[in-house]
Amino acid sequence: MGIVHYPEYREHQRQRVQTNDTMMGLLAGSKLASQTLTLTSGSNLLMSEIFPGVEHVRRFNLRTDKAREVLDEAETLLGVLAVPQVIALQEHLLVGMLELLEQNLTTLGNISRNVRAVNAHEAIQSATGGRFSTDSLDLFHLVRLARNTHIHNGAKASPALVNAVASTDARALEVWETITKTSLPAYQVGDEVRLGLSELIGILAVTKRLAEEANRLLQRALPRSTWADIAVLDWLDNRTPGNASQQSRQLLGISRRHYGPLSLTKVELEAAKTRTGVTQNKEELTS
Repeated sequence: MGIVHYPEYREHQRQRVQTNDTMMGLLAGSKLASQTLTLTSGSNLLMSEIFPGVEHVRRFNLRTDKAREVLDEAETLLGVLAVPQVIALQEHLLVGMLELLEQNLTTLGNISRNVRAVNAHEAIQSATGGRFSTDSLDLFHLVRLARNTHIHNGAKASPALVNAVASTDARALEVWETITKTSLPAYQVGDEVRLGLSELIGILAVTKRLAEEANRLLQRALPRSTWADIAVLDWLDNRTPGNASQQSRQLLGISRRHYGPLSLTKVELEAAKTRTGVTQNKEELTS
């Protein structure tokens, strides 16, 4: 089953790409800067004296040898910043899915309340009756616990992280090593917890897989009429002027491009137009 790219899912993908591009750009930039500073080897001048025209250089006013040490450690610091962002994006996506489910399946109640990264995937499972890949879910929670140590425990391994790593199935650890080309450390309580480039690569891959699995679970759980309504509203937000025939072709085009796995029919889409009030605004659509 393919992926339905409804508006919130497209925005999630855009933000993931932006996060990845920004962090990889900063990482490459730090390496380029460090390499450039080798040209100043042996100098006792401060950065602001050598590069006075660089904006904000006085905020990084070290000797170039010290500046290179900082830049060479940027990978770890960028991971500490980026990994929580990726986890936050995943949480936001899943909470949005739960809100869609509770709006359209009244038997669920207010399931999105108090949902966080710690329980968002499990809430999706409960609401849809589906299951995520065990390996991916286990790895997500390992990285989440590693993130928590940086936020709450001074980057020192907590008992929760140590126990989680020790109890994780060997197959999941093999998946992690395949993705990142590194193994997850067998942390002991109090060990320094790594959150660098390999962890960023790993969490990006794991959350991508989980997001796609959540998308498929959502496809099955929501009524087709709801998906047709979403497609029509999506079209309304992106439509261009045209006559009734052109408008219908636009709607079918968006349905096929973004909602292809659902194979929504023209009859379903026309019914959704009626439900969403589009047929009452034909003059606006053709102006």
